[in-house]
Amino acid sequence: MFLAEPERLPEGLVATSSVRDLAPHEFLYHRGDPATAVHVVINGRVRSLCVSSEGKQLPLYVVRSGECVSEHCLFAETYCSDVIAEVHSQVRAFPQDALRRTLLEYPKLSVEFMSLQTQRFNRIRLSLELRSLRSARARITQYLLASSLSGTVRLDRPLRYMAEDLGLSHETFYRILRRLVDEGVVIRTARTLQLSEKKTDPVQGQRFQVQFVGRSLG
Repeated sequence: MFLAEPERLPEGLVATSSVRDLAPHEFLYHRGDPATAVHVVINGRVRSLCVSSEGKQLPLYVVRSGECVSEHCLFAETYCSDVIAEVHSQVRAFPQDALRRTLLEYPKLSVEFMSLQTQRFNRIRLSLELRSLRSARARITQYLLASSLSGTVRLDRPLRYMAEDLGLSHETFYRILRRLVDEGVVIRTARTLQLSEKKTDPVQGQRFQVQFVGRSLG
C-alpha cells in the first residue's frame, strides 16, 4: 500500500504526517469524531467496529501492518466507525487536505487509492455474507475457504477475535471448531487453521464450495 511506503510519497505529504503510538485496546478514534486524517498502520494491528441498533459492537474488518484505515473518510466530515488497537500499534496520520491535493497531482497514486477502496468494500461485503449464513459450521468452513486458495488461515490473533468476526459466541465457535477438528475436516496447528485436503464435509456429504462471489478476506 503506497501510503505505507514514505519513500514513494511526495516529501510535502510526508512532512505533514504524524505518528501515534496506541496501547492495546486504545481507540484511535470513535464514530462521530471529526474526520481529520487517513491512517496507515506502521506496525501492530487495529480493528474497525460499528455499533448495532441494540448497542452491540460489531467488527467490520482488521487492519494489519502496511494497511490503511479510515481511507473512506477522505471526503467525510466525521468518522463512521470506531477503530481500536488489538495489540500495541503505531499508526501514521495523513491530513485530509494534504492527501486530497496529492491524489489530484499524482494520478497513479489516485488509481492505487481507488483500488484500495474497492478491496475494502469487497472485504466488508464478504464479512456480511459470512454472517448471513445460518449455520455456525458453514460460517467457519466458508471463512477458511474464502481466506485463501488453500483454505488456510494464519493465526496471528486470538481465536476469540475470529469468533467475533463471524458473529458467533465464543462458546459456539470453540465447540464447532473442536468438532470440525475431531472429524478431520479442519487441521489445527499452533499457528494455522486449514481445511483438510479432502474438502468434504461428512455432515453435508459433499465437497466444500464457496457459497458466494467473494474469494478473499485480504
